[in-house]
Amino acid sequence: MKRFAILLLLCFGVTLLAEAIAPPALAQGSGEIVLAQNNDRGMPNIFRFLFGDRRQRSAPQPWQGPFEIITPPSREAARPRERRSRSAEPAPREVAAVEKAPDAKRVLVVGDFMARALAKGLAEAFAEDPNLVVIDASSGSSGLVRADYYDWPGKLPELVAEQTPDAILAIIGGNDRQAIRTDAGSFAPGTDEYRAAYTARVVAFADALKATGKPVLWVGLVPVSSGAMSRDYSAFNSIVREQVEAKGLRFIDTWNGFADADGNYVAVGPDMNGQSVQLRASDGLNFTRAGQRKLAFFVEQPLREVLGAATPQLAAIDPAVGTTAPGEAAPQIGPMVPIEALSSAGGDTLSGSATEDESGGIAAAISEGIAYENGVTPPGRADDFRWPPPAITSTTAPSAAAEAPPSAAEATTPPSAEADPAAAPAAN
Repeated sequence: MKRFAILLLLCFGVTLLAEAIAPPALAQGSGEIVLAQNNDRGMPNIFRFLFGDRRQRSAPQPWQGPFEIITPPSREAARPRERRSRSAEPAPREVAAVEKAPDAKRVLVVGDFMARALAKGLAEAFAEDPNLVVIDASSGSSGLVRADYYDWPGKLPELVAEQTPDAILAIIGGNDRQAIRTDAGSFAPGTDEYRAAYTARVVAFADALKATGKPVLWVGLVPVSSGAMSRDYSAFNSIVREQVEAKGLRFIDTWNGFADADGNYVAVGPDMNGQSVQLRASDGLNFTRAGQRKLAFFVEQPLREVLGAATPQLAAIDPAVGTTAPGEAAPQIGPMVPIEALSSAGGDTLSGSATEDESGGIAAAISEGIAYENGVTPPGRADDFRWPPPAITSTTAPSAAAEAPPSAAEATTPPSAEADPAAAPAAN
């Protein structure tokens, strides 16, 4: 123990003596004098020699290489990439509206906010048609319940006299989910009294539409995101369809165009081109531009029909075409007839059947030698299914003097398995 104490004192004395006689160090490569670092905490150098200074060991070393300036990433770069929408809507095609003709057909659209969407869709649909003008006379907050706010049966004659339309489109009822007031009192939606009063309002508006003498198309409501509202809209459609069709007017059902297979509301669905796009606005009530165009799609063809502007249909086959004069041989081929006209000709039999007139028309297209002879296919032809097949004595087409074909009864009777066991699998 004494030896250790003596050794420790000796080391302490040597250290103090070395610091006292140590000369100042010169900085490398310069004439400056660099003094030794002071001991801030008064720690003896012997302990620094043995244990070192934690601050020095943990202090960062100065950078000896070239400096590099690192700039923080911008917000655009740091922002995570937006997830691609599952129903990315393609950019709508801008339709350049053409100047309308002076005698263009005029279509008056009346009703609530859905009627406004219909008018916008129709305006886009007929933007390039100079022969049709769409007039938007809708009132977004109107309906059939609040006649004190907007009286459609009373306002309609004035609109027709002012706009002189050739056809009228109506879609209304989106704002009618509220109490209806009558002389007998106020009735809440869903009651029998409400249904009776609302039916009377529908009848009054239908009578006003019919009194104009113009073609009328009443468009049904579509489902919305609220299930309760959709159920009420469906009830309104039932009342309207019943009363409108009883008046001889036409009702157009558009419900399934904006619903799924179960008839429920969908916000995304196929557009005019079959692409899945956003059809309804974020409120679950209004329409996007694609939805407006799709709503108009259900009305376009009926509207063209009532205006007399429908696509002309192919004329039916003229029975006089292709007939032959008395004494003339039947031609080998019949007259050229569009295939679309065949389906529009009507009838219960297929074209070219045995009941057709053999003197001309479709039957004349079957040349002699190709048709069945006495109801039997000539031997060797692809549609000759007789078994066993008859022997063919020549590679040329069989003539009338060749082997006489079997009777029709023999040809049509299927062979039995007992007569020819090999034929049984073929019969199956």
